[in-house]
Amino acid sequence: MRCPLCFGSNTALQDSLGAEEIASRWERMHGIDLRSEFGDVIAVDFYRCFECRLGFFKPDSVAGSSRLYEELGRREWYYLPRKWEHDAALQDMNGARNGLEVGCGYGAFVARVTAERKIPFEGCEQNPSAVKVGESNGIPIRLERLEDIAARCTAAYDVVCSFQVLEHVTDPRGFLKTSCNLLRPGGKLMVGVPNAESSIVRFLNFFDAPPHHMTRWTGEVFRRLPRWFPLDLIRIACEPLEDSRVGSFVEANEGFFRRFGLRSLPHPRIRSLAIRLIGNPKLRRFLKGETIYACYRRR
Repeated sequence: MRCPLCFGSNTALQDSLGAEEIASRWERMHGIDLRSEFGDVIAVDFYRCFECRLGFFKPDSVAGSSRLYEELGRREWYYLPRKWEHDAALQDMNGARNGLEVGCGYGAFVARVTAERKIPFEGCEQNPSAVKVGESNGIPIRLERLEDIAARCTAAYDVVCSFQVLEHVTDPRGFLKTSCNLLRPGGKLMVGVPNAESSIVRFLNFFDAPPHHMTRWTGEVFRRLPRWFPLDLIRIACEPLEDSRVGSFVEANEGFFRRFGLRSLPHPRIRSLAIRLIGNPKLRRFLKGETIYACYRRR
């Protein structure tokens, strides 16, 4: 199976997930019926590329439809106005004169950059409902594909950024190539995605699978991107484990705790003790949270 990022063929099948299992979990947890997203597909396969280290799902046909994202957009928790990676990106915007956020949702980050950095900033989004909300708040958002913007705006931006977007696309190579084409030489590409090496990675998360996510990313993948794109890496940062996710960390790492004698972790008292220990800020800051951020300079 050819890798969708580096186009290498040194890949291997790692796992398969049943479509009905994914759909049942979503229906139970989120009240959304995904069965039409899978069509006739009964299972999705997860591969690992040994050239660029990307993890990716096949077939591409199960990538989420616009209907799915309109439905998710109705949930208050889906388009969060403030994210850890937003703060990280703002730190890297010194000297920027303008920028574009790809997949901007309601445009909260676009508005924040405009207010805090005092530079022209705009967004593009393919969810019509999200665009309407953004426009009603006076935020400049285009209901337009990235490729169409790049066709007339080559080398037009100092910053191109995307947060929690790249993992959704089936053609990450095309997405990154087009993003590079939008940047002036010396401009910055900023990307935030779920961290496949987070401290709660062993916690089976059907949100991190098709039809929602099509790829999985690590720091090693981001370090290798300059091999295939005209980019120089500036920095990679990992979100610390959030306080609200300590419980998930304990559940995901139950085997680890048992090695230290906590053999009855499911017991409420033992679980509560483990959560208090891990919740200590001095310890928690060493644990990787759910997001990884990378910043590059366009050659």
